[in-house]
Amino acid sequence: MGRFRRTHVHFLLALLALVLARPTLATNLIGTGFVAAGLAMRVWAAGVLEKGGGLCTDGPYRWARHPLYLGSFIAALGLCVITNSLWGWLAVLPAFVVLYWAQVMLEERRLREEFGESHLEYARAVPMILPAPPRVGGGGRRWQLDRALANREHYHLAVTCALVALFYLRHLFPRV
Repeated sequence: MGRFRRTHVHFLLALLALVLARPTLATNLIGTGFVAAGLAMRVWAAGVLEKGGGLCTDGPYRWARHPLYLGSFIAALGLCVITNSLWGWLAVLPAFVVLYWAQVMLEERRLREEFGESHLEYARAVPMILPAPPRVGGGGRRWQLDRALANREHYHLAVTCALVALFYLRHLFPRV
């Protein structure tokens, strides 16, 4: 049996959100705006991040140390809006926050171990999640589609778009 991964928890949270959802056209549209903003942040970050290419301080990494997770959080907020259900918010968002906070802490430790003083200086200048005006200069790494694809961001986009489509179907066919 394979390892239990964060993506498995995402799948379970998505199913729970779909079951609890009572979406309306308005909540679908507003939530979709948040989801699109979150996905845009993720695509931007994934297209700048070169795994194994050193500490990334370019693009959105100048404003926040973990813009991929920030994008995921914004998208998760959008999905909670779409659910139009207090239970959707109470079940999904806390689980998401706990899951991602643990992931961020693991990644921070790994980055400190790998990059030492460079990461400590970066961490002093750039907030972990919530963006702030840039206080570090980037190394000039620009967004590239091939990086976003190498980071498999297209899978995240496809799954999230499919999930949003399911919420629209849930609105159209509420008794299914």
